Amino acid sequence: LEKDLEIRVYDMDLISRDDLIGSTVIDLENRLLSKHRGTCGLPQTYTIDGPNVWRDVQEPKAILESLAERNGMDEPTYDGTNKLKFGGKTYRLETYENGKTLPKHAGPAEQRLALHVLREQQLVPEHVETRPLYSKMQPGLEQGRLQLWVDIFPKDLGQPPPPVDVTPRQPKKYELRVIIWNTADVYLEETSITGEQMSDIYVKGWITGMEDDKQKTDIHYRNISGVWTRQ
Repeated sequence: LEKDLEIRVYDMDLISRDDLIGSTVIDLENRLLSKHRGTCGLPQTYTIDGPNVWRDVQEPKAILESLAERNGMDEPTYDGTNKLKFGGKTYRLETYENGKTLPKHAGPAEQRLALHVLREQQLVPEHVETRPLYSKMQPGLEQGRLQLWVDIFPKDLGQPPPPVDVTPRQPKKYELRVIIWNTADVYLEETSITGEQMSDIYVKGWITGMEDDKQKTDIHYRNISGVWTRQ
């Protein structure tokens, strides 16, 4: 029975064979048959566009109807778009959304309400899972961790949505300007020939990861006040 998904992490070698670092095994049958609907996690919001667009093959209303059928419950009944009855309870959209700012691409009210109800049914929420990696060379000793999520879309429910694009965002060019206006109470580490505490003060700055592109101000020589002012 083809039910186990094995994912392996390797160390690539240019000359010899790639070395296996560790692997993890996911029981897909367990997720498919779970009463908590482990096929695709439920997001917090229902949006029809944008980076958080709905990615399940079923809409929230269809999922709620399937849940009722699977558990031998009455189908959810809607009273307009902002009220529904399910499992002997009455749910209203304002209970969840009053005083809250909706996402830019929020979907229809009845779908949003169905999602709110679904999130109270102990179903698997949308999340990134962290799985340990193990190797047969060192059994029982964790070899690192892998972060991922797994979606299972039954083909009889229709065409699955496009895969989530996890390509890192491309950097944009900016010009950063930092104006050093003044300093105060700077600790003076040296002593002048007259016995006064002093320092030759300047300010240097850089962005982490770009240490080769450091910039610094002019130097305020023999400063005895701890105050550096722009020159």
